[in-house]
Amino acid sequence: MSRVALSLALALAWAPLAGCAVSASASTGSGAMSSGTGPQGKPARRVDEAGGEAGGAGAAPAGPPPCQPALADNPTALFGTRILVRMPKGVELAEQNPFYAQAIAPDQATSCGQPLAYAAVGFFEYPNAAATAVRDQVLELRGIAKGTATWEDEGTRGKVYTGAYSVPADAATGAPAVRGWFVLRDANDKYGYFALYETDPAHWDALKSVLVASGKSLLVKPRLAASPVDATVSAAPPATSGGTSGAAGGLTAEPAGAKPAKAKKDVKAK
Repeated sequence: MSRVALSLALALAWAPLAGCAVSASASTGSGAMSSGTGPQGKPARRVDEAGGEAGGAGAAPAGPPPCQPALADNPTALFGTRILVRMPKGVELAEQNPFYAQAIAPDQATSCGQPLAYAAVGFFEYPNAAATAVRDQVLELRGIAKGTATWEDEGTRGKVYTGAYSVPADAATGAPAVRGWFVLRDANDKYGYFALYETDPAHWDALKSVLVASGKSLLVKPRLAASPVDATVSAAPPATSGGTSGAAGGLTAEPAGAKPAKAKKDVKAK
C-alpha cells in the first residue's frame, strides 16, 4: 500500500504495567437443614439459642460482587466536538494536535484498578485501501511492525471495523506484550476515525468489555469542509534517542497536495 494519509503524530511510550487485582466476592456459607418442613412445605432451618444455625456459627455475610470496570459518566469531546467518546472511567485524553489525542499518561488506573497502558483517538484522510490495510498502517505508526500483531474477534458493521490484537514482548527493544482493541470508522466525509486501547495481557479479560463499550461510544460529527490540517504521514526510521523502553518510531508529515517550492531566479537589473 502506498503512503497512507494519516493525520496523526503518535507519541510512542511502552511501559511495564503494574498488576492490580480485581476484588472477588466472598463465598457464602450454608447451615444444616432440618429434616422437617415449614408451614409452607419448604425446608425449615433449625436455629439454636444463639441465633445461629445448628451445627455452625451462622451463615457468613455475602460479599460484594466483583468490580466491573465502567465508562466515564460524560463523554470526552475532542477536536472542537468533532469526536465524542466515553473513555473508561479513570482514563483521560489530551489533544496532541488538531487530529490526534492520546492518554495523558501511561498506565492510568481504571475504575477497578487495572491500568490501561495506552490509548489514542484520532482521524486522518482515508486512503483508497481495505480497512485491514489501514489498520495495519496505524499500528505501524504506533510502533508495531506489520505482521507482528495477531488478530481475533474481527468484525465489520456498515463502515465500522473492530478487532482485538495481541503483540508479543520484544526482547530486542524491551517492549512488553500487549492486548489491544481497535476501532476504525468511515463517516463518509473522506476521513477515517479511529480509537485504540492497549493493556497488559494479564488485565485483558477484566478490561475487554469496557474497552469494547468505549469503542462503540465513538461518535463522529462529519464535516464536509476540509480539515484544518490535512497531512500526508509516513513512518520514519525508529528514534534512536534513549529514555524510553520498547518500540519507538518517528513520523514525518507534509501538507496534502502541497507543491514543491520553486527556486527563485536572480533578476538582473536592466
